[in-house]
Amino acid sequence: MIQTSCPVQALPVLLALVVAATGPVAAQGTPSTAPRTVSWYADHPQTRAQVQLACFDDPGRLGRDPDCVNAQAASVEVALRDARSRTGTMDPNDPAFWSSDPENRQSKLILCRRNPGLNYCEVAKRSLLIEAGQAAR
Repeated sequence: MIQTSCPVQALPVLLALVVAATGPVAAQGTPSTAPRTVSWYADHPQTRAQVQLACFDDPGRLGRDPDCVNAQAASVEVALRDARSRTGTMDPNDPAFWSSDPENRQSKLILCRRNPGLNYCEVAKRSLLIEAGQAAR
């Protein structure tokens, strides 16, 4: 018979290694500590990445862990923030979308002149009227 017991003295060392290896996820998984929020992870990229690495490494155990879910959602939020900061609004129903890309607006207005039934024609035109001071935001 193989003996699989571990000496009691080695247990604290083993537990410390497991906690250190799994990082914040293990600490967050305890009932006394609440999971961190999406906004917290969005503001702490290094910790977010560490949690995501742990979650990717053990999806069977950590896949539904609130910290794993929140860290992943924060990555999406950060990507959207970054895209918005580079391009302004991403909603073609917003006149600012068309104002932020005048070349695209010009092309759209040319197409709309030929086919007024296209989507976003009115919004693209309104963005130009707003810039010209002929319409209110």
